[in-house]
Amino acid sequence: MNNQSVIVYSHEQCRKSEHLKRQLDSWGVNFEERNIKENPDHLKILQDQGIFATPTILIGDTYIEGLQFNRIKKELGIH
Repeated sequence: MNNQSVIVYSHEQCRKSEHLKRQLDSWGVNFEERNIKENPDHLKILQDQGIFATPTILIGDTYIEGLQFNRIKKELGIH
């Protein structure tokens, strides 16, 4: 697995966000969580990228929306 930074944009009422975080934990991926409801600056970052949904994961410089596990694994170098 690579050493890129991993950030999960989420909020507490998003079931898919919880699912994504559980999956990352099961893969042993360390990540920073950014709650868009608690901090509007996090929401603005996503909106500036044209993203309006959670969960969104940022791996290095790549944003991935939703539960695209195959794409996330590829970006993380997980086989």
